[in-house]
Order: sequence, then C-alpha cells, then structure tokens
Amino acid sequence: MTAFRLLSTKILLPSQRRRFVDLGVDYIEHNFISIEHLPFHEEIPKKPLIFTSQNAVRAVLNSLKKGTYECYCVGEKTKQLLVENGQKVLKTTSNATDLGHFLAHLAQKQSFLFFTGNERRPAIESALKISKHALEIREVYKSYPTSKALGMAQGILFFSPNGVKSYLQTNALNDQQTFAIGTTTASALEKYTPHIIIARQPSVEHLLVAVKKHVQLLC
Repeated sequence: MTAFRLLSTKILLPSQRRRFVDLGVDYIEHNFISIEHLPFHEEIPKKPLIFTSQNAVRAVLNSLKKGTYECYCVGEKTKQLLVENGQKVLKTTSNATDLGHFLAHLAQKQSFLFFTGNERRPAIESALKISKHALEIREVYKSYPTSKALGMAQGILFFSPNGVKSYLQTNALNDQQTFAIGTTTASALEKYTPHIIIARQPSVEHLLVAVKKHVQLLC
C-alpha cells in the first residue's frame, strides 16, 4: 500500500514531524505564510489588551515584559505565551468571533487595545463597534503569502484562512482530505472542498491527533 502523502502548509517542530514518521506518512511541508514583525518600542498603556495570535504577542514582547496587563486572547498557545511572560489572561476562546461576543458583553466603560496583524478578520472590531466599546488597534506584524506549487498530496494541513488563500494561489483542492486547525480555517475551506476534518481544539497537537485517526482508518 502506498504511503499516505501529507502536506503541511506550515513548517512544524521536529518533535511534531516525528509523529508522522512514526505513522509511516510521506510528509512534506512549506510555510505558505511569511511573518514580519514591525518595529514596536512604545510603552503599553494600562488597559485591557487583546491578542488573537502568538505572532502579535511576540511582536510586542519586549514592551509587554515591563509590566503586568489584563489580557484577552484566542488560543491556548497564545495564552501560554502570555502567562509565561508574566501576563494575566482573563479569558481565552478558540476563535476571534467568540472572543468578540464575550468582550461585547463586558461593561461599556471598558476600553481595549488590540494588537494584531495586517490580515486580521473583522470579528472583534465589529462586535465592539456594535456594543460601543472603545477600541484602539495596533498593527504589529504583517503576513505575506509565500505560495509554492507542490505535487499532489492526499492530505493537507491548514492553520489559518490566509494559509488557505496562499495555498490556492498556485495549487488546487480536488478530492484531498483537508485538516483545519479550527472553525475559522474550516470556513475558509468550505467553498472549495467538502472534505474537511476540524481539530477538536485549535492547536497543532489536536490537529495531529485528527490526522492520526484518519490515517489509522485508512489502514
């Protein structure tokens, strides 16, 4: 039986890649998104902070370490990075839409500072605009598509809507099985394929579990 060929649209850690080797998967990877941190040396005001990615946290980490802030974020990995650097995380959700809904129901006197990238989705801004909360936005990183034409894979790992967009610039989705790290990424895939498996929680580890279950079913 030919080995299951899996493409990751993001370069994973060696320990994560080894799990595919153990499964007997033919694994290839390419970063379909490139991240550029923008210079940030400002003093961060003492107000609640919003982060929807680890990239945003890393972009302001030097300034963030100078104090302890109340933070709201998307993703357990983002929370972990904040906590490891001395920050207080009040709420974590699995996606930006859920976080926006949560923040919109907080007292209207709240004013937020949102650290984000140039390709953010409007979920948080829209929710806080409707609820009339004050929101200040700082773009602290940029993401660029780095698409590459690759051979056919039977399974493809996707980690963001931008990764889906970049992949489709030079590749197509036909009958491949796609694996989405979360519901937002899955929504970006829905218009192109019905073959979507979503990780039970939005983390690389849970995505790998989903791949393992799928491959074992094929055996």
